[in-house]
Amino acid sequence: MTMAMRWSPFLFRWHRWLGYLVALQVLAWILGGLIFAWLPFQAWVKGGEVLRKPQISLPVGWQLKQQDLPGDRGALLALQSVATPDGPALKLRYAEGGEVWMRAGGGPLAAPTAAEIEAFARSLYIGEGRFLGVEQIEAVPRRLGLVRELGERSGPVWRARFDDRFSSRFYFDPRSGELLAVRNEAWVVYDFFWRLHLMDYQGGEDFNNSLLRAAAAAALFLVASGLALSALALRRAFRRVSKRPSHESF
Repeated sequence: MTMAMRWSPFLFRWHRWLGYLVALQVLAWILGGLIFAWLPFQAWVKGGEVLRKPQISLPVGWQLKQQDLPGDRGALLALQSVATPDGPALKLRYAEGGEVWMRAGGGPLAAPTAAEIEAFARSLYIGEGRFLGVEQIEAVPRRLGLVRELGERSGPVWRARFDDRFSSRFYFDPRSGELLAVRNEAWVVYDFFWRLHLMDYQGGEDFNNSLLRAAAAAALFLVASGLALSALALRRAFRRVSKRPSHESF
């Protein structure tokens, strides 16, 4: 038995089983690519067709009105203007003590009520759906087993729902009332296939995870074993042709 004959069954078994496994992931890659190319990203996935982005206009001399800033939280690391149900506000992040919210006109920012969140959500929504209600939930449930609508964020949030064609959902911070995210069914489908595409089923952002590297290695071995099997088949065919008599006697 030649070495080629010994290797051929081994390569064929590995090629067949790898083909089954790689085919599933390749199918996920292809379907994901179709989804990414077909779904309008800004209008549907990001909710651009139903969202009026919050406008932030700080009052004149807002810096002079911030007299009540805490002085016992260490260095000020960041300052960001945000739109809230109570108007423009400032989010300050300190080295010690986390985040503090202040009204742009001066004074601390109070946590919003359900009525204020509803009014704010209605002012931001420009779709044609009916407002379904607002609720504070302790955690956002996963969708399709993989999708996390607010990523790794934990803790309670306000959620406002609308009954448009993609079931739009607006999420708001419970402390400041600022808009955190706009989600809908188009976003859920997109994110589901995005995670399958990257093979990152947790954060959905790791382009260099172990599963993806293993799938790439398996696909490479599948191609290499297929080339090897093709070479062996061509070699056998060439030998059969070369053993045939060049002419037949009559």
